[in-house]
Amino acid sequence: MGGINLYHEYTPERLEKKAIEILSVYNDGELLKQPMAMDVDHFAEFYLEATIDFANLSQDGLTLGCTCFNDGVLMVWDDERKKEYPIDVEKGYIFIDNRVLEYEVEGRVRFTIIHECSHWILHKRFYYQKPGCPIPKLNCSVYHIENWSKRSPMSDEDIREWQANRLGAALIMPAPTVKMLMADKLNMAIEDLSAVYVSEQFVQEMANVFNVSKAAMTKRLRDLDLLLQ
Repeated sequence: MGGINLYHEYTPERLEKKAIEILSVYNDGELLKQPMAMDVDHFAEFYLEATIDFANLSQDGLTLGCTCFNDGVLMVWDDERKKEYPIDVEKGYIFIDNRVLEYEVEGRVRFTIIHECSHWILHKRFYYQKPGCPIPKLNCSVYHIENWSKRSPMSDEDIREWQANRLGAALIMPAPTVKMLMADKLNMAIEDLSAVYVSEQFVQEMANVFNVSKAAMTKRLRDLDLLLQ
């Protein structure tokens, strides 16, 4: 790619704003009116016009998601993860690894989907089909989806994954409704919110409303400066 960065320099504030812009349009802004769980499949398929599918994306099972930016062929693994074979894919296909389903943690599946949706939103314009080159795609590992920290030095890949995590979190746990829920649970005005200590049960109850994991909600509250370390 001749040293060209395959991402735009987004600040956390810009990603938060971008999420609000998207959610204001999607489903008539319903997700910004009160705390609720996003239907990530509906968002992907009807707002982004993407296609969600499942496959064995790697032999070791550590690749959780893959976003395809153009038509082409994707190599996946058989049920025993012993033999690799090609499948035809189209632009806008988002694959989730079958192993994510085996964890039986719905929040993890949902966040993996919204993470891949965020790649589609943020990064598709940086990828295009070159003659004779493999299909442009992004493979996302356990490390990148479950590690949201932004710390230097970061590779281009680290930056893209951090951006997808931050936008994904802002879409599935919108700042306005997270603050709305927290203020209600603390019996205080939203404008009076500040970073506080809360119990794990408190965080879990908030996570349940948005149908995300407790870990995801904990990280989100810290990102919004609502939770003391």
